[in-house]
Amino acid sequence: MKTHTRILAGATALATLPMTASAQDLLLGTILLEESRRGVATETATAETTLDQDELDARQASTLAELMDTVPGVTLSNGASPQGSSINIRGLGSDAGVYGSNTKVNVIVDGVAKGQEELYRQGSTLTMEPDLFKEVKVIRGPAESFQFSSGAIGGTVEAVTKDAADFLEDGDTFAFRQKLSFQSNGEGAMTSSILAWAPDDKIDVIGFLGYRTANDYEDGGGATQADTGYDLPSGLLKVKYQATNALSFTASYSRTENNLNDVSYDMMGATFPVQVDADIEDVTAYLAMEYNPLGNDLVHTTAKLVYSDELIANVSDTITSTIYNADNRTKRLAFILENETLFASGLIDHTLLTGIEIGRRERSSISDTGENAGSTPGGTDDYVAFYASDEMRMGAFTLTPQLRYEAQTITSADNSAVADGTEYAAHDWAGAVSARYALTQDFALFGALAYNTNLPIIDDLTSAANMETTEKAVTYEAGASYDTLDVLTGGDALRTKVTAFNTRIWDNTTYTNYTGGDASHIDLHGVEFELSYAHPNFYADFNAARIRGKWGDGSWFNNAPADSVQLTLGKRFFDDQLDLSIETRHDWSTSRNVQFGGNSTTADSFTIHTVAAGYTPQSGVLGGVEIRGAIENLFDTAYQPYLSSRQAPGRTFKISFAKVF
Repeated sequence: MKTHTRILAGATALATLPMTASAQDLLLGTILLEESRRGVATETATAETTLDQDELDARQASTLAELMDTVPGVTLSNGASPQGSSINIRGLGSDAGVYGSNTKVNVIVDGVAKGQEELYRQGSTLTMEPDLFKEVKVIRGPAESFQFSSGAIGGTVEAVTKDAADFLEDGDTFAFRQKLSFQSNGEGAMTSSILAWAPDDKIDVIGFLGYRTANDYEDGGGATQADTGYDLPSGLLKVKYQATNALSFTASYSRTENNLNDVSYDMMGATFPVQVDADIEDVTAYLAMEYNPLGNDLVHTTAKLVYSDELIANVSDTITSTIYNADNRTKRLAFILENETLFASGLIDHTLLTGIEIGRRERSSISDTGENAGSTPGGTDDYVAFYASDEMRMGAFTLTPQLRYEAQTITSADNSAVADGTEYAAHDWAGAVSARYALTQDFALFGALAYNTNLPIIDDLTSAANMETTEKAVTYEAGASYDTLDVLTGGDALRTKVTAFNTRIWDNTTYTNYTGGDASHIDLHGVEFELSYAHPNFYADFNAARIRGKWGDGSWFNNAPADSVQLTLGKRFFDDQLDLSIETRHDWSTSRNVQFGGNSTTADSFTIHTVAAGYTPQSGVLGGVEIRGAIENLFDTAYQPYLSSRQAPGRTFKISFAKVF
């Protein structure tokens, strides 16, 4: 897209001046600035990547995980299917051998935390329909995670669902959007219907119904990959009421299901080959009140009651282990109150965010015995947290300290190995400080220091030692950004950002060192590079990441991902109505995967290509119809990404049609 921006000469200086007649004379008018598909966040010290609605639509992702596989430092395990997939950021978040999720990575949907416990490849978070979302932000590292958690050392994924206003143009009270999509590999199809209604300026309603289905896909060698098919009905209802100019209320409820028949328990068929039926349900809901009075910069208050329910109901005929017929369920109910204040102290402008969160997490894994399965204990986690961050701007320098204090009590329930009512209390604080200094209008340096504390979780109830241990980590970040116009020709734009990091985790209770050596601490370091370039004739997005990790005994930490680079080249035609692009990804080979029993496996290098086209005619018979097509894995390459347990999909043709009526 092109952005129509009104620019003032000497904008930095004039920002502090009143708009006098002489200042108005400096207006240069409207300038067209070219944009690539994805920008680079050069204005912040945080290593973050935002996928907006245009990019989400262009990617035609079949799963929520697929939306994130082009972000540097982010690696997906089996991301082509919603079940058995997981997210790894900077080597943390998903254990390549066992777990599908853990607390090292936050997943936040509309401010509601998801995936709080560790489950054997069965986490339900990534079953959510990708067409529900209008924005997905991926934050690498812990620098801005303290609003949600003290232990998200790897990073945070923040997903925002659509609103009625996204489909209503000025003066509209009603809009209906219908989307249909098809894919060749696995004979997949999707339909989604969105109803947006705003009868007046006080009520805003959106309803979403979707259904996505696919059979097992074929890899590049022509082999069918078992347990990769799915049927995903989904729905969303969100209502906003603007009571006054300052006061609004919002209620939201979303639900996604995934009903599976005769699939392996771990969704892979390797470690846990027993067949089960699995009914996966994910519910996310909240009630919110926002008070933002005009003319009062000290008060912008949000009160939110949030609810999450993630259920994996397993049915199996086997009696070899209770885990195969256990119904894994994680529920969370929390109240969050926060306020944002804008004020100045001398030459320093502040944006101060303070908040309190009080909640309960409930975990159960009830099997045919009437108790929780031995390896997936159950209980409750009652917690309270206080957090604060202050973005302080002093001209070209920005300093942002953050703090979070959290206290919890975990209580055992329905476990044969731990008596009911057994309690473990823990509390600790975490914090970070980041800084950014703009040396020139184009060039900036930044850095961050973060201290994380990951309190014990319900999943650790069977280990008294783990329940009495708080994992800790320190992360250092440093980098530079460059953002400028008119590089090679008038109207082009270049943005680049490089971030280096070093993380040490100690008192480890999450990961297993399969060499049998020192598992008490983990050292990770890496570098991430992002570049976007927009020229009047084409655009380019490039990113790369290199991450290494070692255990205390010097052996490789197997969760650190493979080195990778990705490049997208594209061009827009006919006043941006047609967008053509080609995307290339290359991963280098690695032999750092030390797994069960000390065995080492090698992941080969691979290069894959995707060609895509998006056409949205502005007039004629097809005026307003959004048509998108793509060929993924263009040359039908057979490959298995590092940290994945099975071969990736082979060549896949995708096409979608959407229109707002």
